[in-house]
Amino acid sequence: MPKLIPARHVKSARYASHLFQSRRTLLQMMKEAFRGRYKMSLITTLVMILALAYVIFPFDLVPDYMPVLGWIDDGLVLYLLLRRLHAETHRYNRYKAAERRR
Repeated sequence: MPKLIPARHVKSARYASHLFQSRRTLLQMMKEAFRGRYKMSLITTLVMILALAYVIFPFDLVPDYMPVLGWIDDGLVLYLLLRRLHAETHRYNRYKAAERRR
């Protein structure tokens, strides 16, 4: 009998697969945000900046030289980033739909 996958793992994979499928929308959203045509939410902006800083700077909550534990905090940061970008692309799609209706 196959082993069942917990629902939270499937949900996490769904965020990543949604972003991969809507990568054009994500890139268009980023371009418009940088040009000032679209205002991303403050939380998304903060999560993006903090995730980038956390990955670039060598300071970790748990050092990476600890084989598995060191990667868990990096994975958590990536998960939070994927989750926020997933929500933001939905918000952007609603914004574009409202803009087309005008």
